[in-house]
Amino acid sequence: MRSLKVIGISVFLEKRRTQTLVGKLYRIDRKLVFTYEESYLKARHSIALGPEFPLTQKQFSSDKLFPSLEDRIPSTQNPAYPEYCLAMGIDPNERDPFVLLSTVGSKGPSSFIFHPIFDRDITPKNIVEFRNTLGLTTREFAAVFEFSQNSLNALERNRRSGIEIMKRLEILLNFPLVALYFLIINRGYLTHEKWVNASDKLKVLAKK
Repeated sequence: MRSLKVIGISVFLEKRRTQTLVGKLYRIDRKLVFTYEESYLKARHSIALGPEFPLTQKQFSSDKLFPSLEDRIPSTQNPAYPEYCLAMGIDPNERDPFVLLSTVGSKGPSSFIFHPIFDRDITPKNIVEFRNTLGLTTREFAAVFEFSQNSLNALERNRRSGIEIMKRLEILLNFPLVALYFLIINRGYLTHEKWVNASDKLKVLAKK
């Protein structure tokens, strides 16, 4: 399974029956930059994310994490902090603000919640390596995972005509058990030996 890198944070305002996108936080040129969604700024009853985020301005930048967001992360001096981290599946020594906000800081006393934005950069090299790991030809790979072989060939050669299958490939590379499902239902396209080999490889990837 490929490691999913958190590259930003989506901030939502959660109400009883709705969840509205407030804005996004990214790291740009070594600064942390928060940008309100235009639709949120124009909404009648919008609430500022914090004192340093007035609704009269769309974008804000800082050399370090904004105080309102810093307050959402529990203190490392709290005796229960290691337990919070382990419960959220992160290392207690983690210091990446995006990882911390989207885990131990994801919910707090306010109605604002944080969700991670993942790096979705799947390259042609990633796809070729994945296919080769499974020991499949482009024809076999396309048949098993229900792609057009021409589109797959185009994508592996970094041609734009193969771009429409990128989202499906992203899921297959990041979630081997989904790929295994396709392998099971479309096993008729492979010899028994190839099917067993590909299945075993996916099971190993799923455990990583």
